[in-house]
Amino acid sequence: MATKPNIFFILSLLLAVNISAQKKDAVIMGKIVTTDGNAAYATIQLKNLRTITGTDNNGEFILQNLPALKDSVIISSIGSQNITIPITLEKGETRDLGIINLNTKVIQLKDVEITGRIAKSYKSDYSYFSTKTETQSGLIAQSVSTITKELIRDKMEFTVKDAVDDVPGVNQYSGYDEYTIRGFRAENPRNINGLRGYNTTYTSGMLVNVERIEVIKGPIATLYGNCDPGGTINLVTKKPLTTAGAEINIYGGYWNHFRAEGDITGPVNKKKTLLYRFNAGYDRANSFRNGYYTKSYQLAPSFTFIPGDRFKINLDISLSHINTILDRGQPGFLNDSLLRSTPINLSVTQPGDYLHETDLASIITGSYKISKNLNFNTGYLNYVTQQDVTEHGLNGYITDDSISLYYDTWDYHTVTNTLTNYLTWQHNIGRVNNHLLIGYDFVKSRVNLDQQYFELPDAFGEGSGIVGTFSLKNPQYSKRPVDTYQVADYDNDATDVDGGMYHTHGVYIQDEISYNKWRFLLGLRQEFYRGDDDDNEEGIRENVFLPRINILYSIKPNLHIYATYNNGFDPFEPSTATQVFEDPFKPQRSELLETGVKTDFFNNQLSASLALYQLTIKNVAVNANDISNPNLYVQQGENRSRGAEAEINGNVFSNLSVSLNYSYCVAKVTKSKIESQVGMLAENAPKNASNSWIKYTFSQGVLKNFGISAGHSHAGARSTLQQGLTLPSYVIINGGLHYSGKHFSTAVNLYNITNKTYWMGAYNNVNKWPGAPRNFMISAGYRF
Repeated sequence: MATKPNIFFILSLLLAVNISAQKKDAVIMGKIVTTDGNAAYATIQLKNLRTITGTDNNGEFILQNLPALKDSVIISSIGSQNITIPITLEKGETRDLGIINLNTKVIQLKDVEITGRIAKSYKSDYSYFSTKTETQSGLIAQSVSTITKELIRDKMEFTVKDAVDDVPGVNQYSGYDEYTIRGFRAENPRNINGLRGYNTTYTSGMLVNVERIEVIKGPIATLYGNCDPGGTINLVTKKPLTTAGAEINIYGGYWNHFRAEGDITGPVNKKKTLLYRFNAGYDRANSFRNGYYTKSYQLAPSFTFIPGDRFKINLDISLSHINTILDRGQPGFLNDSLLRSTPINLSVTQPGDYLHETDLASIITGSYKISKNLNFNTGYLNYVTQQDVTEHGLNGYITDDSISLYYDTWDYHTVTNTLTNYLTWQHNIGRVNNHLLIGYDFVKSRVNLDQQYFELPDAFGEGSGIVGTFSLKNPQYSKRPVDTYQVADYDNDATDVDGGMYHTHGVYIQDEISYNKWRFLLGLRQEFYRGDDDDNEEGIRENVFLPRINILYSIKPNLHIYATYNNGFDPFEPSTATQVFEDPFKPQRSELLETGVKTDFFNNQLSASLALYQLTIKNVAVNANDISNPNLYVQQGENRSRGAEAEINGNVFSNLSVSLNYSYCVAKVTKSKIESQVGMLAENAPKNASNSWIKYTFSQGVLKNFGISAGHSHAGARSTLQQGLTLPSYVIINGGLHYSGKHFSTAVNLYNITNKTYWMGAYNNVNKWPGAPRNFMISAGYRF
């Protein structure tokens, strides 16, 4: 809890410094009014300097702390035509632009993100994901956190798993690609550009072609159908730019880590109607974990075609491959809840084990302007994944410190198709702005799984069910005679899934209404979910009605308060799972109540938000923690989380960037068939968590273009699925040095400076995942 006062003290100090500095530099001021003379709410931006501010309740604005410049002032407001005013300022000059009248005009907001953005900040000014139309971040009446490519690059985060700490309310659930969001496990696939892909859970892909990562908190089912109740992760890919450019970055670090990334973009023709971008990356690393390694690559071309003002289309392709080991975690001794009883590098994987996965994502998005106010928008994603695994794992305990091993192999093939089509209509009735959206979505995912278990015969020639033994106290890693293994007697059809699938489709309507300082969003969706094997009529069949209500009030142009009510649902249907009470699984239903405040300051370069929420989920299914039956689940009656989240992102000055967040969450069981569970805290959900990253670059003197970074990652104590096993809290300190010139840049980051031993997440004492000890990464980049 000591994190919050420190953050506010730092911000107060920075604010005092900023106010003091503003007195010495140039100033631009003025007043914006509508055609009828009333104060207007508008955004004012310097085109080249990219400094932004907004009008106050009287329509007045001021841009301070400006250097001598020759630039253009751009004034924009929803429902009005942009105004551009050329301006030249001398050092220390104050320029009053007087009263400026806005001309009323219907402006068509962008409904699909087609072309790339060149903004460079820890702050994201807009999002498409929360409303399916371009919406300013401060005007979204729900908590949305964004990790920009600049923060990803400065922290040298290479996967989604690396980056999630940058979001309040999100932390690791385990060592797999799964997370806790607002106290509850997120197990659904991530979205890519608002379209649902597929996640095999055991790997976390590279971020070579990712522009930003968006996390919307709470259910978003009204727009996207079944979803995780705690929140949804959306990856936004890099789009082609109209200006030619290229860069290459090389990284190296601990455990023989080597990484190379390249990015090239620009127009194909002189008219710039056809644009391209190509991102590629290669990554190779060992680990502090015994036997663990990764070798990955990703190729990601993107093309944009804009033949005119009416039609726009974008094609994104990503081919990625990873060669690694399935890491089941650090096992402990039998009936032992001491986390340090075994070393953190211990694993039971054996030489020759592997996990190979190839993913191919193809995305087409486009928009067509039917008329001045009416747009048609479409998106299609085809996601194909192939996973091949062989692994030795912990079958059971022989003694307190020795185990028997199982061996299994599987081929896992999936094909997912996602389609979205929607119409948007924007019109004004007097001073009321109305943005109507009507759409239809369809998602179909098919899974083919072929899995086999193996064994060695016992002394009597019968199947033993195991392939050997392993000492946790004195581990020995040697090539196992897998060629002598035979298919286990208990192998059965339960591990063969051919054609298992689900498909779901939904129709929805959403209306955003703006009047003066008020914004209302009303959404309704009817979802038709079908989960089955080869269209078996006995599969899950759910018809669900999903409402959404958002209200936002703008106290000032840069200060907004909001409230939201959302509903969500998520069928629970693991292919081989059974439930303790032998009841059929019921779909999870969720309900979100949230209120909060959002603001921008330091000339709109820095954003801050605070959210308070209550999230209630019925029919939560969790693993029953039976080592001998890993597919046994128990469905609890009702869980609830209550909490608060605060975050600050952006630039205090042009050379000082900050990303700060804090979350408080109490997630617990409120109803259950097992009375002893009522009141228990949800697993892997810390009450307190915070993270920071602050980057300062010297702008003058002998250290010009050099800089320093510092930050931390903190999570409170967490319970697990094993009663009595608690993961301790931790604070990890990170830092770095960097240099950034016109073309060349270099940096070194040091992680876990104090060499803290900690655990990211755990199911139980058999499956727990330690964090990395002290390590470093060095980067060098060149921009052409």
